[in-house]
Amino acid sequence: MQKNPRTDLASRIAGPLAILVVAELFLLRLGTRTLIHIPGLEKYETPIRWLAEVGRFAYFAAVVFLIALLIALTVRRFRRSGPFAVMGALAALGFLVTALAGRLEWIQPGVVGWVGMTALVMALVGAASRGGRALPLAFFTAGAVAAGWSALAQGRAGGLSGGQVDALLIVSEIMVLGFALTAPLLLERRPSRRAMLVGLGVAVPTVLVAAASSSTVSILALWSFGTPGWLPGIAYALALGAVGMVLWSAFESGERQMAVGLVLLAAGGVGMISTYQTGLALAALLVLGDALQPARDILGEYSHVSPSAHDRFAGQRKAIGSFL
Repeated sequence: MQKNPRTDLASRIAGPLAILVVAELFLLRLGTRTLIHIPGLEKYETPIRWLAEVGRFAYFAAVVFLIALLIALTVRRFRRSGPFAVMGALAALGFLVTALAGRLEWIQPGVVGWVGMTALVMALVGAASRGGRALPLAFFTAGAVAAGWSALAQGRAGGLSGGQVDALLIVSEIMVLGFALTAPLLLERRPSRRAMLVGLGVAVPTVLVAAASSSTVSILALWSFGTPGWLPGIAYALALGAVGMVLWSAFESGERQMAVGLVLLAAGGVGMISTYQTGLALAALLVLGDALQPARDILGEYSHVSPSAHDRFAGQRKAIGSFL
């Protein structure tokens, strides 16, 4: 008897990874890069250094958990039948092997980047089999491809001019905005009023921060998420507000795998900034692809599920389809 994929090893690894990633994101990527722009904090240099060290520890721990998660997702997908499951497994396995080869300097970094971008597309194809609910993931992957192409094909080797690079970055930002605004499609139920208030609570401060220090926000967005921050501040406020609403809704409704996948996706970003962040985005697409599967399609693979349970899941899927 096989384990339910909602409670298997990959799911148990993904939760702690999300916690480590959030710590790394706020303490290391965002925190230390923000604090250096605030005058008068020199006297707090020691506490700031401690926070940075905690962030570095979270980063190295997250790398270990990320590798473990990609391995577990590979095993999970290979154990299933069907071309889409196998495609996701090959995407994770190919990325892991290529990243290791790059780390050992057996191949050029650019090769790792191209393979990572290809792996994202492969993971999307598997998720796209779930229908319209995967539309936000298509927007995200398109943004990642545009941003990755702009980074990997610059200069004489790639042949892209400065104007073409800028155009690809704009396309990437628009696709990320499309992902955020369509993110509610990922949910099985309509967001609650409380979730909408949470989204509003995220959007309003974002507008204020963007208006107060747009250059700092642009730098943080580029370094941390791969987006140059060229769109108006209201666009980012709407995007973060929508993602915040969906994330709260996922936690509120018990869609743990969906919530974890969203955290990993947001932390990974769309830019080919590092192998670590590309790996986060890839793991997120695979986790979200599994979370999008209708309950009958997941549980139908396991012989211990009763016919009455099948009927109940089928009714839930019908209700979701009528909503979408």
